[in-house]
Amino acid sequence: MTMFLAAGTAFAEEWHEAYRIGVEALARGDNQRAVESLKRAIAQRPEPGRNIVTYGTNIQARYFPYLRLSEAYLALGEFDAARETLQASAARNREPAEERRQLEARLESAVAPPRLPPPTLAAAPPPIPSPPPSIVAPSVAPPEVTTPATLPAPTARSTPPPSLVVAPSAGPRATAAPAHVTLEPSSGLPAAGASGAVEVVSEPPGAVTYLDDEPIGSTDQETGRLVKTKLRPGRHRVRLTLAGYDDVVREVDVPAVGSVAFYATLKMRTATPSGAGTGVVAFGVVALALVAVVAWMALRKPATQAPVWSATPAAFAKATPSGHANPGAQRDAQGQEWFGEFRLIEVLGRGGMASVYKAERNGELSALKRPLASFLDDADFRERFLREAEIGRTLNHPNIVRILGRGNVEEVPYFTMELLRGQTLQAFIREAGGVEPRTATAIVAQVAEALDFAHTKHVVHRDLKPSNIMLLPDGTAKVMDFGIARARRFEGITATGAFLGTPDYVAPEIIEGHGAEPRSDLYSLGTVFYELLTGQRPFSGETAFAILKKQCSEPATPPSQLRVGIPAELDSIIHRLLAKTPEGRHASAEELVVALRDWLNRAA
Repeated sequence: MTMFLAAGTAFAEEWHEAYRIGVEALARGDNQRAVESLKRAIAQRPEPGRNIVTYGTNIQARYFPYLRLSEAYLALGEFDAARETLQASAARNREPAEERRQLEARLESAVAPPRLPPPTLAAAPPPIPSPPPSIVAPSVAPPEVTTPATLPAPTARSTPPPSLVVAPSAGPRATAAPAHVTLEPSSGLPAAGASGAVEVVSEPPGAVTYLDDEPIGSTDQETGRLVKTKLRPGRHRVRLTLAGYDDVVREVDVPAVGSVAFYATLKMRTATPSGAGTGVVAFGVVALALVAVVAWMALRKPATQAPVWSATPAAFAKATPSGHANPGAQRDAQGQEWFGEFRLIEVLGRGGMASVYKAERNGELSALKRPLASFLDDADFRERFLREAEIGRTLNHPNIVRILGRGNVEEVPYFTMELLRGQTLQAFIREAGGVEPRTATAIVAQVAEALDFAHTKHVVHRDLKPSNIMLLPDGTAKVMDFGIARARRFEGITATGAFLGTPDYVAPEIIEGHGAEPRSDLYSLGTVFYELLTGQRPFSGETAFAILKKQCSEPATPPSQLRVGIPAELDSIIHRLLAKTPEGRHASAEELVVALRDWLNRAA
């Protein structure tokens, strides 16, 4: 099973994913992995360029695999491979020529043998100045000055003493400065006569750059590059900073001649600002697991009261017995809880089957997810849990929460995810109520793009709802929890009418037992869109059974009848998304993205 999953992951990797992995590895100094990933990218897409469509409406702004590959080869000392890669770049002539010249100059500097100083003898030697008084003995008469016409021809033994050698004058024979030492004016930092340089490339572009704690400018907004020349040789401290991202600091060794490259990928800041209202929320606000909580609530509440379908992380923490929350964890002498190498900082979310922690390892923060103790003996659940991690590692998309790694601690499986600052869409709707149409459409378009990408990988979400969508402070939407609790969520209705799942967003074909398909996700997204626009769900009822029955049989009230200002065109899109059969909906998530983007462009 493990071998099969690993093979499936490698097969699923696309050229833009391989390129991203290669560039990130290059930035970390993992040059061997960079070579392997960049070669995979080139094998799938050999043509470089700018603004290349990856799928749907997504693009790769700068795809320069040959330049990055040659950079990795240079760092590994594989100069022949670097030269061949640069020649391939020149042949295609689609990558920046200036960057290529920079790398060619670095390559020539690296392979060229040490140069001896040029000989100081010329055909007609210059007049010899009088020697300094300190090297003339008092008893020796001053030498007779000989005119150039009678000066004997120099021989191999007539080299003048060091104190009498005259530096050659600047002229046609003077050595030209390297071509790459011309891009950035020198500040007060370099020493006189220094000729080293540092080349900084940041992702994203526009990062403010400091050299030895003094600002030297920002990386170019298009290429992400900045070159600082005329630096004194030796070690320098480079720092990059950009609003909303963690600083990147690294020391680089600048050569006496040539340049050193510094690639940096800035990560979005994960620390919580002081006094922030939303705080740090990871995708841990998962309802992977409202299963036990929802069933518990439905069984104990009066039949006339609608079930509650949302809960905050704090509420989850209080509702879950502590014995179900700490498998594999240990406490040190100071009372700090550890899970293997991970220091568990705080609970971010806890549901009926798993818990999510803010965790730290080797100075890096992440969200760590692990099953509750009661599910560890369930072989099917363990397999699905690991499969979720493996699926997540194939879904590298800006609108999907990234899975970072997975493992086991004392036979307790876990996986880690990127830690995000923001709030769930559920919390956003609860605070804002109905959202302005353009804002709602922009959010839904991002989610549709995430679904489009997942569907191309043959992954159906099956449980899309506002609590499984993160909204970051910059407006970015990120989908989480692909493939969670697939077999447990829709096992049917209990004798008391409690539905084990979230009935408000489930497609009719799943309720009727026909199984999920990509267009089932579109139905769920339609209910999310409806709730974003109006502040309420399209179907409501006193029991879960009543809601499920309406999902299968009743049409939804058009959103424009519930809230003024919703355009008829959005009514039409939602009406189609909420069709009772998959055939009545958009043919694909990509088709939906095109419709939403088209409306946004016309409504601008």
